[in-house]
Amino acid sequence: VIPITGKRLSIGGLLLVISISTFTFGSIGYWYPAEYAYWNARGALFDWTTFMYRVVWTGVTGHWCDILIGLVMIPVGRNSVLARVFHLHTSTLLFAHKVLAYALCVGALVHGISYYVFVAAVASSPPVAMHEFLIDNPMISVAQSTGDGPLSFLVLPTGVISFVLILVVVITSLSVLRRKKFNTFYFVHISVAVIILILTCLHASTNFYCLLPGLLLWAGDWVWRLCNALAKKTEATVENAGNGWYRVRLPPKHAGLVKDVEKSEAAVPKSGSDRVLATYYINFPSVSKLQIHPFTAATAETTGSGPVLLFQRGPERKKSKQSEKEWTWALATRVDASWEKRSTLDVRIEGPYSPFVPEMYTANHTLLLVGGTGITGALTIANWWAKEHGSRADQSKSLHLIWTVRTQEMTSVDEVQDLQTIMAAFRNMEFVVHVSSELGRLQPASQLSSFLASRVGSCGARALVYVSGPDGLIQGTETACVEYRRGLRRAKDDKTGLAVTELDCYVARWSL
Repeated sequence: VIPITGKRLSIGGLLLVISISTFTFGSIGYWYPAEYAYWNARGALFDWTTFMYRVVWTGVTGHWCDILIGLVMIPVGRNSVLARVFHLHTSTLLFAHKVLAYALCVGALVHGISYYVFVAAVASSPPVAMHEFLIDNPMISVAQSTGDGPLSFLVLPTGVISFVLILVVVITSLSVLRRKKFNTFYFVHISVAVIILILTCLHASTNFYCLLPGLLLWAGDWVWRLCNALAKKTEATVENAGNGWYRVRLPPKHAGLVKDVEKSEAAVPKSGSDRVLATYYINFPSVSKLQIHPFTAATAETTGSGPVLLFQRGPERKKSKQSEKEWTWALATRVDASWEKRSTLDVRIEGPYSPFVPEMYTANHTLLLVGGTGITGALTIANWWAKEHGSRADQSKSLHLIWTVRTQEMTSVDEVQDLQTIMAAFRNMEFVVHVSSELGRLQPASQLSSFLASRVGSCGARALVYVSGPDGLIQGTETACVEYRRGLRRAKDDKTGLAVTELDCYVARWSL
């Protein structure tokens, strides 16, 4: 667990941080000798080398920023090369993007401080030194600047403006602000990021060459998305499903428009045309021309019908006008305005994208811990599981679904009730609703321990825990899984016979 933040860092995440740090700080060995030789040669011309180490480190830290700004673009993209090759989940790529962005912000701050420390030395230096270094661009002298044109004065201003804009992007991306002001985060992130890229390239030409690989991947992703999905519009039906739920019915002919990012169908067996945990990115131009939101299908596509998505309005704001501007509220309002509580809207669809989760297909026992709207992914898993394993007479395979909700009324939605009917017919499936307003907060650790302790079958079975929902539920489940794995290792060392000896955990996280 990372101190102060309380976030859990996996071994892969730790290796990522170490790799980025090694790559960035390792550049000192390449750039420092060249920077030292260049700047000391400049200072030696008028016998002023005492403070040149400051501008040397300005150059070195600037190249750190070159590396970081180039890397920060690489994880971005719906059809990420990293995701395809290494089967990485979107949350993993978002984590890498976030770490790199924070590192860039810190690097830019260090770069700026080191330069202004040098400027302070120049300000108190002999007149000859003050004329040798143009403050707006220390690469040239004051005399040279008169013949180099206005672009020679842009180095310092573009650097300062870029840093201020980076701070704006970072601050608006913080979870506490992003969740309350998503529209602000979304538009600032897109528009300001483009300005930052342009300004940093004007600030230092080396930025462009470091940015080029990420820019090409990003541009290629957008070209592919525009040609295969976003340039085409179709119609989707949005309806009020009752009890705070809204249902989006997508047409079946668009469900196969895009290949899965991880191509997990080739690696694991599927039942019919089901796509377990299929995610669709949808854009309703009548609600917002730019915003594209991800939804995990509650009902997978079948031969005769398209996938079904479920959502609820976001948290209500203190001011009604603020709530009305939120995407889910705007979409729900259009539906409720119709006397049929149903509306047919133009939509652009990207997907389905399915995560690579081979453990789901090899697990003997599956525990689904979900909260609120996190039930949508669990619905497709449970429906697929019922088709594949529900008819088994023994208990060597089992599925247990626990859904925590605030009120019982939230469970009154057709997709949930249909699944409850299906699961009731099988002995190895169980659906439990935990109403937190009556029973208190769900304790993931006790639920996990109880579930695994009650499993039967031959020793050496594998279990999978799937968790989706609020941060508290996710963090509690992650902690419980880590602690239980430690117990399993101790039990193996003691050669204690256990029905379940392997535990995997899949976290359906889309926000960090």
